[in-house]
Amino acid sequence: MKIGWILVSLLIVLFTGCETTDDILDTLDHTVPAVQFNPDTLEVTAGEKVNINAMLSDESGIQRVEFTYGNWKINTIVDLSAEPVQPTYTFTTEITVPADALKSWEEKEYYNDGTSLVIIQTYHKLLLSVWDKNRNLRKGYCYVKVK
Repeated sequence: MKIGWILVSLLIVLFTGCETTDDILDTLDHTVPAVQFNPDTLEVTAGEKVNINAMLSDESGIQRVEFTYGNWKINTIVDLSAEPVQPTYTFTTEITVPADALKSWEEKEYYNDGTSLVIIQTYHKLLLSVWDKNRNLRKGYCYVKVK
């Protein structure tokens, strides 16, 4: 008789403790942070100091921000993991455009069919990477043209 009660109890626990895949997925965070530059395109002169501003937001909170551009040796990291959860964060940094910054250059774009295209590029693409508390990543770009 005791074995019967144990089996019935075990079945009740097993069926009430199971979650469906939809239940599990509904509790997970699949949204990436939002990035809004103000403005997202700038025209500057070589040697000029420029302020870069971006509004970042995510419901679960912003955890880490990286602003990089290798050609100008820009690498700014903001780690907010020790801070209280912040659903919005205003990123601001000042950069100095190098005096020898390129005004235009050629880039080669390759396609899957083996063809390529040469593009005359005039905008520098500065990268802002943002992670939320659940490690979802969004990459946003600010474009800078040197006059």
